[in-house]
This record gives sequence, C-alpha cells and structure tokens, in this order.
Amino acid sequence: MNRKHLLTSLIAAGLVVPALATADWTLYGRAHLSADILDDGAEYNEFNVSSNSSRLGFKGEREFREQLIAMFQIEQQIDFDTAADNDLSFATRDTFVGLKGDQWGMLRIGKFDTPFKRARGEANFFGDRVGDLRNLARSRAQTGRFDQRFNNSIHYRTPEFGGLTWDLQYSNETGDATTEDGAPNKAYSTALNLNMGDFSGALAYEKQEDGAVDPDAVRAVLAYSITPALRMAAFYQNSETTSGDEADVYGLAGQFRLTPSLRLNSHVFQLDSDLDDADATMYAIGLEYRLDSDLRFYGDIATVDNDAVSSLTPWGQARSATPGGAAGETATAFSVGMRYDF
Repeated sequence: MNRKHLLTSLIAAGLVVPALATADWTLYGRAHLSADILDDGAEYNEFNVSSNSSRLGFKGEREFREQLIAMFQIEQQIDFDTAADNDLSFATRDTFVGLKGDQWGMLRIGKFDTPFKRARGEANFFGDRVGDLRNLARSRAQTGRFDQRFNNSIHYRTPEFGGLTWDLQYSNETGDATTEDGAPNKAYSTALNLNMGDFSGALAYEKQEDGAVDPDAVRAVLAYSITPALRMAAFYQNSETTSGDEADVYGLAGQFRLTPSLRLNSHVFQLDSDLDDADATMYAIGLEYRLDSDLRFYGDIATVDNDAVSSLTPWGQARSATPGGAAGETATAFSVGMRYDF
C-alpha cells in the first residue's frame, strides 16, 4: 500500500474509533443471491447467478440529552457474484446523518430512499427478487424513473399520531454533487403512512424537475391481515409528464402462511399505458421458507406478458443479472435463492 494512503487511513481510524467507542453502533449487511433461468420469449434463454441488492454497512446513534439522539448510517451495495468495480465511496445506498426524538420526529440529510419509494413496500412481497413490483412501476421511461434514491436530500418525519406519520423530502440536486445555476434536477417527495396493527397503508406523491418531461406520480397502497395466516395488499400508481404522457400500474398481492416457517407469495400487476401497444401484465408466485428471521430460502416463478412494443421483464430491478427483454414477447423467470441478513 502507498505510504501516504496508509498514513491517511491510520489518521482516519484514529479519529473515527474514539467516536464509535462512545456511540451505540452496528456493523450489518445482507447476502442475497439466487440461481435463475431467464427466458425473454425470443432468443435469450440462459442460466444466471444474481446478487440481489446485497449490501454492507454500519450505523450508530448516541443520545446526547433527553429527546436528542444523533444518528448516522453508511451503506454500500455489494455484488457477491462478480468482481465488477463498485463506487469506492462506500456510500452507494442509504447514507446519512441526522437527529431524532419521539416527541419531535426525525430530521436527516444525505442520500436515501424517497418516501414515495418506501410507500410500495407493503404490496411488494417479491422485493429484490424476480417478480419485484418495480419491474412495472419503475420502468416507464416516458413518464420518468421513480422508486429512486436521490442525492443531496433533506428528509423530515413527524412523530407518530394514532398510527399516522408524515414524510417530507427535498433534493436540490438529484444527480451531481454541486448545484449549478439554473440546473433543473430537483425533486420533492412525500408520503402519509398509516400503521394500525393488522392494517397499514400509504398515500404518496413525488415531483421531479429534470428540465425535460418533469414527471410526477401519485401512489396508494393498502394492506390488511384478513387472518393471522393471510395478508392481502392492493397497489395503485399514476404517473404523467408535462407533455401529457400517462401510465397506470395497479394490482393485488397476497401472502399465505402455510406453516410458521413456510409462506406462499403471489401477485398480479397491470401496466396500462396511453402509448399504443405498450401495456404489460406481470404474474408471480413463489414459496419462501424462513429458517429464522435472518435466514430464508425461496423458489419463485414470474412472467411479464408484453404488448407489441413493450419489452419489460420480471427480473430487471434490484438484481445484478439483468438481460434485456424482447418486444411483444412473454418473459419468464424461474429463481431459487437464499437471503441472509446479518
């Protein structure tokens, strides 16, 4: 190692270690990999190994006085299946510093998921797997790219009132590190969240100023545990641009607990576009075995049925194996995976 880099590292360690010693901090991560057979319905039909939003990070907090807790988090995506170069900043995922207290809420600054993105969670039983809801809800290039993690953001969350919380986020520059005069890359995101035991939901809105189509979207999610074993969820999203292009995504999802450790997940979602022959329907079903809250195994099957000019797949989001789709074809994925949280 270069001596200058070694000296810099030692100095940094000397500054960081005493701070960590006085804080409650945790090293954590997720190893999530799957073995997949992916078929685009045309010429591509191959076996793949995929790393699915695997990550490594550390976070901590310290109470300085009553109702004043300082917190931080630094998180990096880790692709276990390749040796591809990653962002060496060690901060490609949610990374922030902030303050919180039960009586006044939470305030943080940095880079993190928007309230709009987080709102879909209750309806996405295939998160980071084939069949992920984002394969329809995030992929509409004509009406903007939602479900984002914006740079240069400030976020405030209210205290909980009767199961309700309100999130507000503003980003003055979603891409670069520096704001330029007249730069349009701003974003506003907000969500009203409800959590009342068996019932939960969210109503979210996001506006992006990109200097081109300035997309915005509204999203509504409702989830209810009908019985201790059966949970159902409904999802609706409408997105549009200043040019008038518009799309809806909607559908139902369910999770049935067959045994205390075994779950059956399924969903169906529809993309209705105002563009000609650009609709798509996604189906997914899978079994998930949880040996422990931190260790699970699963087998999933997911398909996307495309109209003539649509080329979506059920595997394009949150995964390292992302071959493209074929217009007008039905893309199918079979996946067997393991997720270990530590």
